Amino acid sequence: MEGNNIAELSKIVLAGYYGCGNMGDDALLIGLLTAVRDLPIRPIALAGEPEKLQRLLGVPSIDRRNFEAIGRALEDADALVFGGGGILQDATSIASIRYYTKLIHFAKKQGKRVVMLGQGVGPITSYFGKQMATNALKLVDEITVRDSGSLNVLRSLGIKRPVEVTADLAWLAEPDETPDAVFGIGEMKAVGIAARPWGRGKAIAEAFGGFAHLLYKNQYVPVLVEMDNKMDTTILDQIAKLHGGRAPDMRNIQTPGALLSRLRRMHSVVAMRLHAGILSASVGVPPMMVAYDPKVNAFTSAMDLGSAISVEGLTADTLWANFQKFEAERPRILETISRKAAEQKSLALKNVDILKKHLPSLSGSA
Repeated sequence: MEGNNIAELSKIVLAGYYGCGNMGDDALLIGLLTAVRDLPIRPIALAGEPEKLQRLLGVPSIDRRNFEAIGRALEDADALVFGGGGILQDATSIASIRYYTKLIHFAKKQGKRVVMLGQGVGPITSYFGKQMATNALKLVDEITVRDSGSLNVLRSLGIKRPVEVTADLAWLAEPDETPDAVFGIGEMKAVGIAARPWGRGKAIAEAFGGFAHLLYKNQYVPVLVEMDNKMDTTILDQIAKLHGGRAPDMRNIQTPGALLSRLRRMHSVVAMRLHAGILSASVGVPPMMVAYDPKVNAFTSAMDLGSAISVEGLTADTLWANFQKFEAERPRILETISRKAAEQKSLALKNVDILKKHLPSLSGSA
């Protein structure tokens, strides 16, 4: 952006679950920032930990809970931009929909354009969640979605406007430049495990703990991958304990680029976390997915990976049996993810073209 007069820059306020300890959401942010880095755009992000996000990712940030500061940021902004993720859903609670729809209304009251890119919409099952989402989405200037399932949710909410299916912006994140040595021990290949809490009790931990043990017995190195430093800590501790406490892990990774540089050294990744799958595939590492949410099934379908393993009734033996089949198909899967990842990255870049239409300095309406 050197050489551009500040007055000619388009200022955008970026909204999402950024700087809240979730690596997938930060990958969405860094993917978008990477895609627009050569454009005359001045971004400011809403973040859970603004000072930390600014230090790590280099983007000016403000507290996502401070609506007074958000109002000031929007005053001279051209648009409020939602950079992807599953923010419009009530599977965890209705709080997410309440917050993000409030932001939409807040920006529109200031006469600002609202652009939502690469969204994962749903599940939305509650009456109030549907009402809030529908009322806010009708105000949005443009929305793109990352999969056809999200488009179906929009249609079920009565959103009839044209909506383009693009792709998740995390596809555009780039690994840090580090040596590419394979992560393993002797002849043992590293297999990442990206589990997340789900349901009640320790069933998920027991399944992945037993699976990690089976991997180790069969000459693989299970590596526990922390994608959310608030949600995943306990379950990774449980898995390590059930495995015998010998599993190496990847915790407290600070940036998506650092995580990508480590993931690309893996042999494969077994993941419940959607963005563990996306980031692995983006660097050519095959992800075997466990579906707890429709977005995981949508990803496996888009990547031609067959059916994801259901989280219902999940056991160590189920994981191991599927992993053996996955390994047997490795040559086909490697070719497939290389081709499909290129397609997804191209679709993700479409989000930037769409964003440009709504910014005066880039649309020709300055």
